[in-house]
Order: sequence, then structure tokens, then C-alpha cells
Amino acid sequence: MINILNGKILAFFAHPDDETLGAGATLSRLARQGSEIHVAIPATGVLARKNTKNSSIAEGDLVKLRKDCIKAQGILGIPAENIHLGNFSDNEIDKHTLLDLIKWLENIISVIKPDVIFTHHRFCTNIDHQYCHEAAVVATRPSKNSHIALIAAEIPSSTGYLKPSCWDPNFYIEVSEKDVRNKIKAMETYKNESRLDPHPRSPEVLNAIAKVRGSESGYMWAEAFMVQKILI
Repeated sequence: MINILNGKILAFFAHPDDETLGAGATLSRLARQGSEIHVAIPATGVLARKNTKNSSIAEGDLVKLRKDCIKAQGILGIPAENIHLGNFSDNEIDKHTLLDLIKWLENIISVIKPDVIFTHHRFCTNIDHQYCHEAAVVATRPSKNSHIALIAAEIPSSTGYLKPSCWDPNFYIEVSEKDVRNKIKAMETYKNESRLDPHPRSPEVLNAIAKVRGSESGYMWAEAFMVQKILI
């Protein structure tokens, strides 16, 4: 088996909670193994609610969201100094040019020099997710001195909503039951985003998905991904 998970890892996801939903158990496993993991999140996840909240409440939500993000990453084993937060508009990243997002990501890549990037699937329903995928493809284009593997993750409540779904995982990562518990605990930190059963972001469904992905791959527990590119 080709192991691409021994180097530096960058989780590049649009909003706080996407990194947990898409790869939380995997990040927990890799942190346990001693991998250096960074998380880059361009959009805050608050501004989309600007029509229903005044600016002072939205600003308070933003501060809380950032604290929740740091707490969630801590549960997964990722230190606060490895979290990179941007100021792109939530659910409106397309208001910015794709080049702006690419440059933001490239600046992070130039400092971190990751070996693997986990990001969104190209046909995820959310426009911000699509933008992040496109930015990651461009920012990781191969060169003589850059060979970054790119892996697309599954975001419950978003990835499979576009029917017929183009989500067809071909890369499974075994995780432990504790990793799944860490993922669920981290997700529950995002109190405004976690939902009750049977919502796809509920603890019960996240646990069930991990079992299903495990059964598909011959493991007890797993997370599923799609390989965009691997360069060995």
C-alpha cells in the first residue's frame, strides 16, 4: 500500500466544522501518530446570517466561532498555532475572485510546505466548497519542487445533495472508535452547526457513516475520500 500520510498534512476547508465533518476522525488518527497537521479555513461561517443578526451580535458570534474552532481542533489533537483563519465571506466566497483565494492558500502552502492536502469534493453542493476545491487544484499544481497529494473529503449534509451524486469514494482511511468519538465531540463544540438525529450532522448519523465506510473497506471504522491526485 502507498502511504501518503507520513508527512505534513493540511486540511483546507471552507468553514469551521467542515474540517471536522470531512476528516475529523482521520485528523485525530494522524495527530495520535505524530503527524504535523495544519488547518486552513478561509470563511468564518457567520456572515451568511447578516440578514437576521445585527452587527454586534454577528461580531460576537465570530469571536465565539473562532474559539470553538480552536477548541474543536484541540480535541482532534491540533494545536492552536496550526490553525489559519481567513476573512472570506461565508456562502459568498464567489464574491471574491478565485485568484484571491488561490493566493491566500498559496501563502499558507509556502510556509507549511504540506505533503498532503485534504479539501472539498468538486461537486459538493455548497458554492464555498466548490471554490475551495478549485483553489486547491490550482495551488497544488505540480512543479519540479512541489508534489502535493490532493484528497477530497465527504461533508455530510452537503456532498451528496446534488443528485445524481458524483461522490464515489476510492480511498478509505481506517480510524479507531476513539477517533470517531473525538470527531463527534469536536463537532458538538460547534453548537450552532451540530444537529439532532436524523440530521446528517448529528452524532448518531456521523457514527453510522463511520461504520458504513468501515464496512465498505473491511474495517470496523473508516472515513472515505476521493483521490484527486497522488504524486510519488
